[in-house]
Amino acid sequence: MKKVILYIHGKGGSHLEAEQYKRNCSGFDIIGIDYNDYLPWIVQNQIQAAYQNAHKRYDHIYVIANSIGAYFAMHTLQACNIEKALFISPVLDMERLILDMMSWANVSETDLMECPHRNIVCRK
Repeated sequence: MKKVILYIHGKGGSHLEAEQYKRNCSGFDIIGIDYNDYLPWIVQNQIQAAYQNAHKRYDHIYVIANSIGAYFAMHTLQACNIEKALFISPVLDMERLILDMMSWANVSETDLMECPHRNIVCRK
């Protein structure tokens, strides 16, 4: 039975962080998923590709994900065959986080819709 752990890092992290789990996870191969973007639809493609590659080579797939990486894992892998997922400080409600951050920065949804360099309102 071949087992693998897919590691998904948080913001500012690296796929190389997966190395720290090797000594405590004997019997598992560990693959750190590298991504440089934070747009869910872009990161989703990278995570799906790593999952598909692992699915071809391993009998059991586990996930360790940190912070925003946990959100990406939940978003991307919800319909996949994952044995167990371990989330470190997960972002569970992305909308609430965004709204809180906007509030802290005193930014409204209207402010976000205004194009920054031309003083025009962007249309949905």
